Amino acid sequence: MTVEKSRPELKGTAFQAADVEALSALSFRTRVAVLWVTVAVALSGSMLLGVFVPGAVEELLSGEIEGETLTDAVGFSLAMFVIIPLVMVAVTLLVSDRLNRYVNLVVGLAYGFYGSFMVGGEILGGHFDGHVLMAVVACVLGLLIAALGLIGLRQLTGRPSLRT
Repeated sequence: MTVEKSRPELKGTAFQAADVEALSALSFRTRVAVLWVTVAVALSGSMLLGVFVPGAVEELLSGEIEGETLTDAVGFSLAMFVIIPLVMVAVTLLVSDRLNRYVNLVVGLAYGFYGSFMVGGEILGGHFDGHVLMAVVACVLGLLIAALGLIGLRQLTGRPSLRT
């Protein structure tokens, strides 16, 4: 028994070229969305591992976190570090290709550079443990997302890719 194909071959047609472009855009969106989920998980893990640093629980119980008074604004800012990457997953999957790449470039750079300043401060302060390592992962992934956004923009504008 042979099974025949239900659709005719479309080699060399405009349909095939459009299909390849659509798959490329879907592949970009999927990769970047997974990277944003990984950033959210890494930041959540960093916050969780920060509790295991010696003296952190006592500091939290006294109403402080890393020397700052624990207020609603501090809690809100900590939540935003996780919420923004999760929102970026939806943005990556829902907006147009060009806007998608620009937004991922800008937000990825913001996360990468802000994370590098935070991690640098921890390392210069003599602290390098699990929560700092997770923050490093999130920082590097933010910069990777920005690089993918830049590469995608170059491809959309017809410029040669950075890999030539």
